[in-house]
Amino acid sequence: MKKLLSILLVAFSFQAFATTNLADIPLKNLNNQPVTLEQYKGKPVYIKMWASWCPICLAGLAEIDDLSAEQHQNFEIITIVSPSHKGEKATADFIEWYKGLDYKNITVLLDEKGEVIDRARVRGYPFNVFLDADLNVKKTVPGHLNTEKIRQFAEQ
Repeated sequence: MKKLLSILLVAFSFQAFATTNLADIPLKNLNNQPVTLEQYKGKPVYIKMWASWCPICLAGLAEIDDLSAEQHQNFEIITIVSPSHKGEKATADFIEWYKGLDYKNITVLLDEKGEVIDRARVRGYPFNVFLDADLNVKKTVPGHLNTEKIRQFAEQ
């Protein structure tokens, strides 16, 4: 009975993600302008969820900046921060802090309502979300991923 319950729980978890779409979540860019993920539809998307207080997240930003600079990719790369959620700074404070960093290629979007956290079931930082071309959650992976692992998961 325990085995059957475990199998059903795992199957339900995969099914829940199969229908989770992030296209309509209201986000903002670093100019405080509204955006959605809809603009990325048509290509798989890799999302790094991170926070300014997370040393592992900060250590991985250089890799994301380099990966984002590559010209010929089969997937989009964005990062999402959730101001005022899970210990993150407020929007204005985060934007001011981030603009003091020297990353030229990273797309940072702000999830002020924490909807990506809820829908993708983000449990901690860093957290990786892989979307299919229709912006459905395909896979989530907690922790740091190096560029090779990101490529591997994104191209599956």
